[in-house]
Amino acid sequence: MIKVLAALAACVAALGLGAATASADNITWGVNDDAGKYEKGDGAFWTTLLGVGMTSNTVTVRWDETSATGFDGNDADFLAPSLAAAKAAGVSVTFDVYPRHSSALADPANAARFAAWLARLAQTYPDVREYVVMNECNTSLFTNPQYAGGQNVSAARCGAFLAAGYDALKAVDPSIVVWGLGLSPRGNPVPKDGSSPRATNPLDWLRFLGQWYRQSGRTAPLMDGLDIHPYPIPQNLPFETGYNDPTSFSVVNLPRVYQAFYAAFQGTGQKTVGPARLPVSLNEVGIQTTPAAAVAGRYTGAENGEGVSSTGGEDYQAAWYEKLVDFALCDADITKVNIFKLVDETALEGWQSGLFYQGYVAKLSAAAFKAELAKTAGRCPAGQAAYFAPSAAPATKLVPEKNTVAKKPAVKKTVAKKGVAKKAVAKKTTAKAAKTATKKVVKKRQHRK
Repeated sequence: MIKVLAALAACVAALGLGAATASADNITWGVNDDAGKYEKGDGAFWTTLLGVGMTSNTVTVRWDETSATGFDGNDADFLAPSLAAAKAAGVSVTFDVYPRHSSALADPANAARFAAWLARLAQTYPDVREYVVMNECNTSLFTNPQYAGGQNVSAARCGAFLAAGYDALKAVDPSIVVWGLGLSPRGNPVPKDGSSPRATNPLDWLRFLGQWYRQSGRTAPLMDGLDIHPYPIPQNLPFETGYNDPTSFSVVNLPRVYQAFYAAFQGTGQKTVGPARLPVSLNEVGIQTTPAAAVAGRYTGAENGEGVSSTGGEDYQAAWYEKLVDFALCDADITKVNIFKLVDETALEGWQSGLFYQGYVAKLSAAAFKAELAKTAGRCPAGQAAYFAPSAAPATKLVPEKNTVAKKPAVKKTVAKKGVAKKAVAKKTTAKAAKTATKKVVKKRQHRK
């Protein structure tokens, strides 16, 4: 416990000198999980979510440029009933929106088409007050290619979509909150040989985005809040230290991202974290468990996540989520935290980071998370929460350690098979719906390898 408190104190010190008291109202606790969407209001998702002290869920709604409706498959069929169930339960829903195909960003005309679809989406579902626009654009899974002719192109292309989406949503209703980016926690070094790696490290990618923004002449913001995914990869990275690679980030490494964002946008129309009080959302973060013997028969396939074999116990996950609560409460910039998954996916090639096993069987983390919220009562355990205070000098270009990001796509290809089996069980619906759900599973898989 002493070690944890010391780490918390160090985290507060790293954020800066300006302190501010955090309260329970400052952070919205929830999950990022499509299970409730696919239940169409007929399952236990929403009441289970409330039972662990959470009040928010983020669901994915992807734009398909090849579809007549713009929706990815039959996704639209699930939205109205699931939103009605969420509203009845008192749970807020955020839409996570981005193109279905990573190559769609290569056509400049598609940004306007995406924005028009977003406007119709917002008009159709006025109860949805928050949107996350774009997802992990610093990876080729979502923006492909990353580089062309030796120059980064993913930041500019993603920026154009983000700008168009922001403007479209604000035109429908200026009070809609637009979160931006969904930044992936790691990537490859900037290439010097004209190649296009599978991912760009997040700090350099933010620099590229800032350069595009300044050169574009845009004066309006791109986002109302910064959305990031601080997964520890491999999972057995110590919580208290996170990544040794200075261009990657987990929860305790967030000041790296804040400083890079500040350097990219200081003095522009885009607010920054810290002095300008741009809020931060940890929209995806999770620690996986291996299924307990009593529920092992509900899972398929084989686990392939890095570090899960040594840290897959319920106790490890519970302790990690307790630390997550504590650290978030000590960072006054954070206003939203989503654990990735309320309930596990069925296929072990996917994600078992939920607070519940398949069938809504509680893990230790379900009670531990709720208890930690109650114990902390919205206050930083180390004293006062602190806002980030940027350094005066721009963030310097860092030389990262070699990483294994290039391995990610191989995992993705195994997930598609798993997702069908999992979603078919969870949704208990048509094969077509299961196919739609599979795409969501594939979307998240890059974090495993």
